[in-house]
Amino acid sequence: MIDWKSVLICSGMAIVLSIILSIGGYIIATLYAGYRVGGQYPTGAIHGILVVFIATIFVLMINLLLFKAIPLGLIGVPGTFIISFFVLAIFSGIFGSIGGTLGAYIKKRTY
Repeated sequence: MIDWKSVLICSGMAIVLSIILSIGGYIIATLYAGYRVGGQYPTGAIHGILVVFIATIFVLMINLLLFKAIPLGLIGVPGTFIISFFVLAIFSGIFGSIGGTLGAYIKKRTY
């Protein structure tokens, strides 16, 4: 069962911290997500991935709207933004799963 309240809180935390700490913000937010939901390691990993996925979508949409993330020379390639999103989501998902698993592990060790 997905705890959406924890996912949304930690996604907001990931967005704010990623502005300050870059990838470190994602790791801290996924650690907290895994710790918050506890349970088995796969549960922490799934919540960590969801946190990073939602934060990645939000950050890329903000970049697209504010900074026009697609350079003018690449407008002729329509899939560039989509490909960059999937590459970023995959790498961020790896960090999210590791952070969520470690957060669940920490909670399991402290209780």
